[in-house]
Amino acid sequence: MIITKVLIEEHIKKKIFEKHNVYQEEIQNGLLQGNPVVFKTKQDRYRAITSYHRYLTIIFTYNHASASIITAYPSSPWQIKLYKKKA
Repeated sequence: MIITKVLIEEHIKKKIFEKHNVYQEEIQNGLLQGNPVVFKTKQDRYRAITSYHRYLTIIFTYNHASASIITAYPSSPWQIKLYKKKA
């Protein structure tokens, strides 16, 4: 999967920052430069676990090389272990 563009709506940016303390730049850098490990989930969604400056889990939809962000949060220990195993 090739991601060239990251789309985040304003209300989603605000929610992710307020609830999970994750910045838009972290999400973009993680998906574009952080060597993400991507898994298919339900409802045409994907889960990416990435490491740029810290481990993040990002849920998004994918369409024509664009990732539309649904949510993002710091990865849990089991997600970090999975990332290290797959990366």
